[in-house]
Amino acid sequence: MGIFLCLRSKHNPTCGKNKKEERFILMKKFLSILLAVLMLAVMLPVTAMAEENYVMISGITGVENEKYASFEAAYNAIKPKLEALCKSDALGQGGTTAEEFDALFPTRDENGNATLTYTICGNITYDESNLANLLTFGRRASHYGNDRHLINFKFVGATGRDSDTLTVKSNITLPYEWWGEKTTTSISFENLTITGTAPNGLYPTQAYFDGINFKVNNCKLEGIKIYNCSNVGGSYTITNNIFDGTNAPQNAYAIHLQGNETAPLTINISNNTISGYDRGINIDQKTAAATISNNNISVKDTGRSCIQLTRLASTKVENNTMNLTGGNAITLHKELLKCAKPEITVSGNAINGTGYLIYDDSNGAFTNENLNLTITKDNTVAKTVNTTQGVKDGEIHPLSEIVKTTVENNVVPGGSTGGTIVIITPTEDTPKTEPEKNPATGANDVVAAAVALMAVSALGAAVLTRKK
Repeated sequence: MGIFLCLRSKHNPTCGKNKKEERFILMKKFLSILLAVLMLAVMLPVTAMAEENYVMISGITGVENEKYASFEAAYNAIKPKLEALCKSDALGQGGTTAEEFDALFPTRDENGNATLTYTICGNITYDESNLANLLTFGRRASHYGNDRHLINFKFVGATGRDSDTLTVKSNITLPYEWWGEKTTTSISFENLTITGTAPNGLYPTQAYFDGINFKVNNCKLEGIKIYNCSNVGGSYTITNNIFDGTNAPQNAYAIHLQGNETAPLTINISNNTISGYDRGINIDQKTAAATISNNNISVKDTGRSCIQLTRLASTKVENNTMNLTGGNAITLHKELLKCAKPEITVSGNAINGTGYLIYDDSNGAFTNENLNLTITKDNTVAKTVNTTQGVKDGEIHPLSEIVKTTVENNVVPGGSTGGTIVIITPTEDTPKTEPEKNPATGANDVVAAAVALMAVSALGAAVLTRKK
């Protein structure tokens, strides 16, 4: 403001002023204009960065460029479009023609199934408590007609996981499918911070559908777990994420994948960093084929495990770093006895800290007849890790004879490296879609530059307004 007042003031030099003073006056005016321009240039990027929180919906004709301040606002705006599409039972399972479906949902896969993308900017809350079927804007069924379904959903951060946050306060209800067309519903989360108070964590759910492909990649989960309890086949892919359980509920897992003996479920949990949760990973799907690899896992509860294997068909636990603080690296749960001789391979892992290698929950019941356990010789186990027994809630438990023998034949406490700690971080860098932050201050470098220029401008204005 002072700069503009300076520009407006009139200078009326008295007679006899020398040329040196006249040049000073001209320079003063020039510098005033220059400093005003600098301040405008500085404020423009700062204003742009102060943009409001919003969600954008792509994949529905007519709303592609709309910025909604909340999911509720998007819901109220888009719901009438679906009601107009299917006039009979529009929000239930009413049908429409392929032509009308394609006109409303222009983004479709090779099978004619529609995809919706929710782009999150800033901090946006997802809460179905008072908005039924929020994901699909009030529509309950995925089926709109033969070969026309709404079954693909993507949540993405506009600029990156350090800038955009999805706060989840409820389950995410998927649309149902019971027409027997064997569709697979897909839902993914990418480049986001995910937090919230949803009772079941990040939980896409539906009682009636044929399959699920669930993906979380390059996200930061703060105090929230990933949970599944769907009796369908498909895949769960959880990669390159940071799990921070600082504010997680007591006894929470970071990842808990559960289900019954239905179609096979493929699980890939790789390149994640997990810390601050009472428990780590639990695989509890009888038909699951799971790979748990290249993760860095730490848990708080001294009576629990980094990895619990409850029910499964096969699992590879390989190249992970597990940091113990009194608990176990791995739990072999007694529910494995109800599976058809599950295959478990443990290879290339680094077990550090103080605690126990394996907690055997079977009370000595594991045998060669009901468990196929392979532990390779390339695991590195610290000397402070007990390999002869396990712990649960402060009680020590012995190992079944087959588990004990497998460990004795293949594990040397200390190994060749003496249990050297290896820190594993996600292999994929976070896309640098936003300006870099100063590592010392956490501040955005553009903001820092703006502040510096503003300081220079203010100093210059002060100098110019001094009396000669």
